[in-house]
Amino acid sequence: MTMYWPGKDAKALLLFIPGGEGYLGLKPGQTELRGQLLQTLKRLTQPEFTRGKLDVVLLDSPGELSPRQAYPSARASSEHLIRIESAVRFYKKKTGLPVWLMGHSNGGISLTEFLKYAQKNDKMELISGFIASGIRDESYFNAPIPFPFFFIHHKLDGCYHTTPNRAYANYEKVKQFIAVPTEFVYVVGGESQSSDACRSGFHMYNGAGVETANAIDTFMSKVYP
Repeated sequence: MTMYWPGKDAKALLLFIPGGEGYLGLKPGQTELRGQLLQTLKRLTQPEFTRGKLDVVLLDSPGELSPRQAYPSARASSEHLIRIESAVRFYKKKTGLPVWLMGHSNGGISLTEFLKYAQKNDKMELISGFIASGIRDESYFNAPIPFPFFFIHHKLDGCYHTTPNRAYANYEKVKQFIAVPTEFVYVVGGESQSSDACRSGFHMYNGAGVETANAIDTFMSKVYP
């Protein structure tokens, strides 16, 4: 299942791979889904909030990925990677747009594994860019990477799996071998919450949706003026 939010005269399509267990529970025909991060992404399609030049697609999993496991190993499974590839191919054909992958939190592991999968199987042409958002410390990205790469992370992220310093170290490594635009932005606004620091608060850009959407939009505007 996917949910598709079209922009206005979009320049690219952002395929979002959720964190957590990767399961959104989408139903056929569903066109709306709450959640502060998801609504932040929707801003990228809306000219009243950003340029509105992106299409956004939410990628669901038919079931939870690695529930109750310390490391989301199911994100390296062939089933998960083929599902990502299928969604990329479908929306490239549907829209004719370059497709970017965005992974948040555990979704950073999906980015790592799909990059390895694409490199190994000569499928790099499927990807037009990456956005790594609040990614897990175990995420890593090796050369070659011929497409733009944007890192975004809350500076006060309190989740012990997704430390800001490790995310910045990932960026420092990538920028040494990438020849196309790559940037790192810290989100600094928003508010903490009393619930799980890996599922709420700064980690999910609580109260910082405008800042987060604008940061992504600004980077994309450099790639697609």
